[in-house]
Amino acid sequence: MTTSNLDPARVYRYAPDLLIEAHELLTLSSQFLAQTLAGEDNDPEELRAYLLRRAVQSDRVEVGGMFGEAASSAQAQESFRLLADHDRAHSWLVPAGLTTPAAGAPHEELRAYVRECYDASPWT
Repeated sequence: MTTSNLDPARVYRYAPDLLIEAHELLTLSSQFLAQTLAGEDNDPEELRAYLLRRAVQSDRVEVGGMFGEAASSAQAQESFRLLADHDRAHSWLVPAGLTTPAAGAPHEELRAYVRECYDASPWT
């Protein structure tokens, strides 16, 4: 993808409201935790969708400058890495044509990957 295709205004143009998305992500997080505590495996595809949505939420917060630059940047970095780690472990879930960044990839490479994944997702 070209850099212009990664413009957050274009990529996230249909993304849900940040507060609504935060509520839904908290609900999903609680469900995954309950499954784990019950000794059940989390579905890798459902977990990937959650991790992508969480990474997108973090990117949107960071781009918007919410909660202070350092805090939002650290949260985004963690979210981006969790998605990339999951995708390296479950490569069959990565959208066709995308390459998962290597462990230790720089922040901007991970951000670009998150935006490419979101742009390729069925709900955009």
